[in-house]
Amino acid sequence: MSQSSSITLSAIGQLLSGRLHDTHTPGLFLEATKGGKKVWKYRRRSAGNKAIITMRLGTFPTNSIADAREWARELNAQTEGGLDPREEQRELIRQQDMTVEIAHGLYLAAAREGRASRAKRPNKPRTIGDKLEIYTRDIAPMLGKCSVFDITENDLIRLVETKGKTAKIRANRLAAELKVFFGWASGLRGLEVGLQRDPAARLGDLRFPETSRDRILGLDELEWFLVAVAEEPRDFRRGMLAWLLTATRFNEVVRARTDEISDGTWTIPSDRSKNSKAHVIALGPWGQSLMASTGDWVFPAEKVNGPRKTGWYVARNRVHARMEALAGRPIARFTPHDLRRTARSNTKRLKVDFDTAEAMMNHQKTGLERIYDVYGLEEEKAAWFLLWEREIVRLAQKSGVAEKLEIPNLDLPAASTGQQSSWQAYLGHQATRITVSYSSRPVSARGRTSA
Repeated sequence: MSQSSSITLSAIGQLLSGRLHDTHTPGLFLEATKGGKKVWKYRRRSAGNKAIITMRLGTFPTNSIADAREWARELNAQTEGGLDPREEQRELIRQQDMTVEIAHGLYLAAAREGRASRAKRPNKPRTIGDKLEIYTRDIAPMLGKCSVFDITENDLIRLVETKGKTAKIRANRLAAELKVFFGWASGLRGLEVGLQRDPAARLGDLRFPETSRDRILGLDELEWFLVAVAEEPRDFRRGMLAWLLTATRFNEVVRARTDEISDGTWTIPSDRSKNSKAHVIALGPWGQSLMASTGDWVFPAEKVNGPRKTGWYVARNRVHARMEALAGRPIARFTPHDLRRTARSNTKRLKVDFDTAEAMMNHQKTGLERIYDVYGLEEEKAAWFLLWEREIVRLAQKSGVAEKLEIPNLDLPAASTGQQSSWQAYLGHQATRITVSYSSRPVSARGRTSA
């Protein structure tokens, strides 16, 4: 809501949302943001080219009422004289040598506050991290110290094409990020940079072909994987097995914190999940032992206080080479995400219903179901995570590597085990215990209990 009055300290104190226009100074207003900040802004039509001049001073109280009025009076003198005050600001920025590094820092600040996109929503920490990684790895070494006003389309084309020679998918991500960054810097949202021409406007046309991945590991390949991963150092072995058992994403596993795990349940918080929705995983006995850690991180780095971020793909390559030796033939390479896809692709074989399978993957529901069906399927997920773990244990026992993989040997009363191993009986008992409360109620064709 917009209000017009003489801006006073009392009026500012009462401003919780909307705008407060100053009747003493045309074009000047104070705007309350959703984040609780109060920002001085100016908006007025130029008497010269009739363009709408929109500018931003800063926040209150860093900039006082007197500072804002003096700033607006100077802008009024220019706009009423037919001048565009933004030109002067842009020239000042050029004189201050606005480098790509400085401009990108402003861009990241805007992304964190939700000022960098039309959606006007703050980017998640994960998204900010991805943007920073692309900048640090691919943009900064070549362009970081250059003036943002000197960057040409050819500079960006060369940067993307060079990356495409070794990593086509990363080149596509680089092109997309350059397009967003320079689009922001040259648009109204990036007036603090003041770039007048967008050198990345056509960069979307420069795209390398990507092949949609559909790689899954068959049961024989899973056996070779278990035998091969048993030879890895313990942390790499634990991590790669966790990719398989929990069907989670690479970063969700390797950056897991110990405090995310409680009472046998791992909760991936919303700020670390791809869809911004917390994901609860009931760990089986083996999963609990794999994710156990005494430090802050489940998979700690060796030399710094933080998660182990490197070495995983080198370890994957070692495992892949051992698998080929075991098979006696070439085997298609696989990624951590292929193990996630393998788990999802086995749900039908193991008779997991569609809704539970999607919930296991933390996939968002669609359409009206997303709005009205908020049941989390946590008990169903727990039962089927146990089933999947039991399946992998079966393959490990068949391959003779259960002991090397540190699969727990549960001591249960003999009466409960029968001819099964104690581990298998435990999992069967747990799955039954979790689902038995639904057995007296009718079940729909898609596996959901009816009211």
